[in-house]
Amino acid sequence: MRDSVAMSAQPDLPNDSDRFRAMALVNYGHFTSMRVAGGRVRGLARHLERLDRDARVVFGRGLDEDRVRAAIRAAVAGVDRPVAARVTAHAPGFDPRSPESDVEPEVVVTLGELPAARPEPLRVRTAGYQRDLPQVKHVGTFGLFYQRRLARAAGFDDVLFVTPDGQVSEGSTWNVCFLDGDTVVWPSAPALPGISMGLVQSGLLRLGAEVRVRPVLVEELPGFRAAFATNALSPVRPISHVDDTAYQPDDTAAARLLRCHDLTAGERV
Repeated sequence: MRDSVAMSAQPDLPNDSDRFRAMALVNYGHFTSMRVAGGRVRGLARHLERLDRDARVVFGRGLDEDRVRAAIRAAVAGVDRPVAARVTAHAPGFDPRSPESDVEPEVVVTLGELPAARPEPLRVRTAGYQRDLPQVKHVGTFGLFYQRRLARAAGFDDVLFVTPDGQVSEGSTWNVCFLDGDTVVWPSAPALPGISMGLVQSGLLRLGAEVRVRPVLVEELPGFRAAFATNALSPVRPISHVDDTAYQPDDTAAARLLRCHDLTAGERV
């Protein structure tokens, strides 16, 4: 699929190529990714809140909700199947020589294909790494993609990050949770607060499930009975291996987590 792009007006940048040139030359911005189906997005309010919050951190100015919604609607107009939409906020007026200046961000929406409906379980390996400003979904992705490259070159599917003091934090582009008996355990180490993670957690609370957020040490991993990755495009994906630790498939637990995610209805863009 060719990318579909919707942008806000910017009088000093006359064409799209100038905008993309600015994005490529100054790798400074933030984004969020979402599934759009039938003009609806599950967790849309959370995505909009993230974009506004991160814009204030990164650029010193927020993002208007109506403006973002309009950009998404324009990008998906005429698209009749579910797609992945990435909303990127960047600022052509950002000057690396004076980054302290607040600048007005603009929005670019690109579309792509969704991953398989039932992807294979992940085989991941751990790596010592932590993203800059982990609470922000920023475009500084070199380190995490390089770590994923190393993991895949070693025969794994992806990478699970570990802090210097041995705590599990997050995957390359996903959050992680573990099952300790019937208790769902989320690592408390600094990580991106994922939208799907939040939807799953909300659903678990609504169902009265046992949930804990606590430090998870690498040496604990063999003691869990299952592990799952969550992100916006693959809401719940089983993890079959972390390093040498193997987890037995638990389709019942995976279905339960997905049901928790889906308790939040899609919101119209």
